[in-house]
Amino acid sequence: MRAAIRVRDVSKVFALADQGGGPVSLMEALRTGKREVTTRHVQALDSISFEVAEGERVGIIGRNGAGKTTLLSIIAGLTEPSSGLVDVEGDLHAMLTVGTVLREDMTGRDNIFLDAAVHGRSRRQVDDVADEIVQFAELGEFIDRPVRTYSSGMKARLAFAMGAFINPDILVIDETLSVGDAFFAAKATRRMQEVAASGRIVIVVSHGLQSIVEMCSRCLWLDDGRLVMDGLPQVVTKAYEAAVHEADEAELMRKFEGSVAARAAPLLLDAVEIVQRGGACRATALAMVPLAIVVRGRVDAARPAHDLEVVLTRVDGRLVWRRRLGEVGMALPVSGPFTVTIDMDPFVLGADLYRFDVALVGQGYDGEVISRVLEVLDEEGQVGGQPLIVYPPRIAARRLEDVKT
Repeated sequence: MRAAIRVRDVSKVFALADQGGGPVSLMEALRTGKREVTTRHVQALDSISFEVAEGERVGIIGRNGAGKTTLLSIIAGLTEPSSGLVDVEGDLHAMLTVGTVLREDMTGRDNIFLDAAVHGRSRRQVDDVADEIVQFAELGEFIDRPVRTYSSGMKARLAFAMGAFINPDILVIDETLSVGDAFFAAKATRRMQEVAASGRIVIVVSHGLQSIVEMCSRCLWLDDGRLVMDGLPQVVTKAYEAAVHEADEAELMRKFEGSVAARAAPLLLDAVEIVQRGGACRATALAMVPLAIVVRGRVDAARPAHDLEVVLTRVDGRLVWRRRLGEVGMALPVSGPFTVTIDMDPFVLGADLYRFDVALVGQGYDGEVISRVLEVLDEEGQVGGQPLIVYPPRIAARRLEDVKT
């Protein structure tokens, strides 16, 4: 049988009761009688359409609440769509949460044979792969103990091995690979590639973007129940990551309560980039790691700018730093494009939320400001409180001459 999945205009709406939808105690129920229940509707999926062919490894990404697990549940037949059609051809094995395909009171080995029977495999077929499943799951003597004695990682390894080696036509995985060590994840990735190469379909949901890039041939990005993008994993994950960083930075900006200056038009500052460890910082940076602020813009010859000013402010309004190019003996060009790099080495800001305001100074440049918000994280931690500025001591040593006695 050829494996295929067709999802056409699928929507899913959940009706949720407000405030739990019922009395909080038996006494309240007796006093008030029947309580009126109000409901609200949540659109989990909104007109999703796509098709998956044999041999495809499809990764699904998106923020929490984007509709990823709901979509997998509908594909697996565990949930009915509110509207639309899902057509699945082939034997499907779904692992939507850790251990869902396992029976707690049975041993791991008994679970292997029972699950295989559910998928129509004969005892002989399972005998041929049982040892491979046990070896892959790395359970040792625990394979003959009840599953209720397993850790979550052991359950995940067994559930994955059962699905991957019993060889269903379609393997659906929701974050199973996130439980376990890097070595197991690498093994699982290779196995998934082998399953897909044999003509089957693999669908996986993961928050690990790098694992999606490594193991999948295609990526779907869901946001607020809608399919935003469908394409190559490298392209889709990059776009998703940029959108997440932009949303995070916008959320941090709102914490400054609208104190960011408005931009004037035409704006002659093109961009302010914050660079750390060779890459652009979006919403966060690390304390004590050298950082650079790169400003790009242009000067209009008709109204030349006198200077460039950078202001650093903490979220509570505390002015941390203010500096102009002219104060360090530098100047902007009379006209044309320019790039200014401000190196902060060492980068000594304490853990907190900060705003960089970069402004052109000169007649007619009021409001020519670009603002960037950055949350500084201190992974090492400090003793004695949370400082505004972390300045490490400089320790020098010299050899003492031998003291004659």
